[in-house]
Amino acid sequence: MTIVQGKIESLKKVKYILEQRGINRFKSIKDINSFLANYEYEKQQVKTQIESDFSNEIEDLREKKSKLEQNCDKLKTEKENSLNTKINKLRNKYDNLVSGNLIITFQKEILRLRINYLIRNFNIIILRHVSSEERNIDKINLKINKLIMNRESIISESYIKKGKELIYAKNVVDEMYPIIAGAIGESLVEKELNKLSDKHILINDFSVKFNPPIYNKQEKDKIFSIQIDHLLISNSGVFLLETKNWSKKSIENLDLRSPVAQIKRAGFALFVVLNSNQNSAFKKVALNYHHWGEKEIPVRKVIVMIHGKPREKFKYVNIKRVDELNKYITGFDPIFGDDEVYSIFEYLNSLNITTANKRL
Repeated sequence: MTIVQGKIESLKKVKYILEQRGINRFKSIKDINSFLANYEYEKQQVKTQIESDFSNEIEDLREKKSKLEQNCDKLKTEKENSLNTKINKLRNKYDNLVSGNLIITFQKEILRLRINYLIRNFNIIILRHVSSEERNIDKINLKINKLIMNRESIISESYIKKGKELIYAKNVVDEMYPIIAGAIGESLVEKELNKLSDKHILINDFSVKFNPPIYNKQEKDKIFSIQIDHLLISNSGVFLLETKNWSKKSIENLDLRSPVAQIKRAGFALFVVLNSNQNSAFKKVALNYHHWGEKEIPVRKVIVMIHGKPREKFKYVNIKRVDELNKYITGFDPIFGDDEVYSIFEYLNSLNITTANKRL
């Protein structure tokens, strides 16, 4: 399996935008696709779900009330038994005292008063003992009655709120769909590249800034930065992969920027960086000695199309579908050893995580 470094840039962007817009229901691109596929059905099911949730809430409250009532009855029974036992003990003590002097007469009178107090206040003492439970039962009763009396308005308000949340999520996802489509495409490409052996190293979201910029002789302009969806380093060289999840209509759209021009530009800059001379501001990649001379690190530029692709061929750039990608990559003869592959990776990865500030 391919060794993977870094996360897909568009996935990070999707997650960030959703968080900024207050949408937390999606954990993955798969969740978003499922939401879009089932949106109309979910919209239809909102009221049914709210009514079901309402009924479940009433049922939960009644179940809670029933448990409190059972506990209350248990406490009452325990207290009744406790009071009856206490009264019987006091009566036995009263009956066992034989009148004969003033002290005993006084003791019997005290016992008589205590017995009478307990008998007279028997129910009040029990009610005090369970007053907390009774209050909780009353609160639940009030809540149940309030819910039942206001059932229609509660369901209606919840339906409006849920509906707004659903529509809002759909609008945000629709606005973001170009980014989401990019994330889907890049995920598919990464999944396909993962089928390669561990002699391949993949860097997702490779981005470098150049200060001073690289002069592009062909276009007669300066390249200040490059951003590449996927950079694959292998025994046969470096593959610069730009993913496009475009429809046929998008491919034919004259207003969209050419991905060929974009990847040629990035490929030129990357080739300069990797194959710079010893005196260059870019450090030299450590490659094994060859008796013929210094080895060149090839940079192959590939646009990976998720759906259809143009029939035309383009200079210096290969257009491949996802299912053609691995066969193309493994079709080149190996020219670097494993140690050289890792050396190229280490160098590129160092550029990716720090801003290049070098001079050609």
